[in-house]
Amino acid sequence: MPQFSSLYTTRLDRELGTDDSTTLFTTARRKQAINEGVSEFADLTECLVRTISIPIVGGTAEYDLNSTLNIPAGDFVRFGKEPIEFSYFLAASSQTQTLSGQDLPRRDVRWLDLYQPGWRQSTIASTTMQVPSLHYVRADGPGLFVGFVPQPGVASGDSASFLVPYIAQAPTLVNDTSLPYTFNSSVRTDLATYHQAAVHYAASQLEKLRRDDQASDRQIQKFMGYVTRYLQSMRVKGGRAMMTARSYFGRRAGGWSDPRSRDPKTGAWV
Repeated sequence: MPQFSSLYTTRLDRELGTDDSTTLFTTARRKQAINEGVSEFADLTECLVRTISIPIVGGTAEYDLNSTLNIPAGDFVRFGKEPIEFSYFLAASSQTQTLSGQDLPRRDVRWLDLYQPGWRQSTIASTTMQVPSLHYVRADGPGLFVGFVPQPGVASGDSASFLVPYIAQAPTLVNDTSLPYTFNSSVRTDLATYHQAAVHYAASQLEKLRRDDQASDRQIQKFMGYVTRYLQSMRVKGGRAMMTARSYFGRRAGGWSDPRSRDPKTGAWV
């Protein structure tokens, strides 16, 4: 598995055709270009998905995903494909009620204003059990808020939280011994075969310093080849059966009759 030092030196030398690291392709530029390649690959493939659990505070309707109290600074890029999931734990029965998907649909603020007037007002105490029926997302300046309607309430002894699956920012490579896509000392080893993609992206950016647009385009095409390869690898293998929701060839009530008729001489349908 190639380390950071190998990516911005040996491997990048091979693509650029030079080991220059002091004049045009300085070490600082090389490192920055590799990190940009790692980040771009993660962004296009959405290969870095993380899920964070945020505790619910009774009487609080909204939670800022850009707050470091909820998600580490700069880690959130955008929502993942999986929906937000709300969980309520009842201490008395040791059971958990979970809401997601159709049980907790997402609406926008305009929809709420039109179809649920007064949705901002809470009608129960924050210490009374109440689970939401839907959620919304709204931006406000530097904040990105997830809110719930009705406002959740948490009874004494119970607890509630919600899970947010999101696309994470690729960790920046700093040390020469660092490995791409490392989270808290744990490496995404399944992405090792795609590390070369960052090298091609870096070469594409650095070739612009030589004003060689053709070389830059060739390198970005190689980079996109790795992106396509990853996306194809994530497809469901094997064939999948397709069924129609309604049969248009079945017999109707009273029997089916062909609207055509045969020519009495040739026997052909007319």
